[in-house]
Amino acid sequence: MEEDKKKKDKQDVENNNKDGIMRFQQPANMVNMIYEGDSSFNKRSQKLVWQEILKMEPAVQKPLRHSEVSITFSREDQWTSFSEPGKFPFVLDPVVAGSILTRVLIDGGSGLNLIFMSTITKMGLDISDKLKPSKAPFYGIVPGNASIPIGTMGLPVTFGTPDNYRTELIKFEVADFESSYHAILGRPALAKFMAAPHYVYLLLKMLGKTGVLTFCGDLQKLFECEKEAITYASTNQLPDTAGEVLATAQQYSASGMEIPTKKTNRSTPKSPDSVGVKTI
Repeated sequence: MEEDKKKKDKQDVENNNKDGIMRFQQPANMVNMIYEGDSSFNKRSQKLVWQEILKMEPAVQKPLRHSEVSITFSREDQWTSFSEPGKFPFVLDPVVAGSILTRVLIDGGSGLNLIFMSTITKMGLDISDKLKPSKAPFYGIVPGNASIPIGTMGLPVTFGTPDNYRTELIKFEVADFESSYHAILGRPALAKFMAAPHYVYLLLKMLGKTGVLTFCGDLQKLFECEKEAITYASTNQLPDTAGEVLATAQQYSASGMEIPTKKTNRSTPKSPDSVGVKTI
């Protein structure tokens, strides 16, 4: 019986190689994920959200805003024959608070919308009376520990042209470190726009004033953003404290001096000096 199963598995692999279609996998186990939410998501907030999830749904669903027109993708949407679909980030250039931001990352995997202090400086915005405190840390943006935004603020974001456009007020977390992007639009912004991104076709579609809007990425720009992101990730890497202590210990040991026990403080990446511009 075991030998027959092995022969069948081998035959399935050979068939997959012939037609390029992978067979259905029978699951042998299940892997769950546990993660910690942000500090603003307290027990009361959790309870309210859970109650909303569990409550009885009405017999007739209330249609969501901007859901009256279907948004679809087809082969006609393919505009590039790049050999590695999904390799590069998806970057567009919406108008944010009166400035064209030429490097806005469309990231459906992000649970927040992020704008960088260097971008705000380039835009020439005075946010002193708009910035609100933020207590929610975020992870995975910069190397090292969690980062705390310097605040949150709402900014109008516009896609399209005067003939056909869409503008929404988007809540941004404001971060003070370097990035290859001017801002990041995550799930909250995409949900607000009722936008549908396609990471293979590098397209973003949403309902506009007079019909469906379609926005296309730029492979050359995406390539440049990817290169810069790698550079920032390598140069802004927080120093390895243990490595620094070991190097210092070896240095003092070689000189016969007493080895210090206090660890070197971690340094923090600083934002670059910026000049106010309108098209960024």
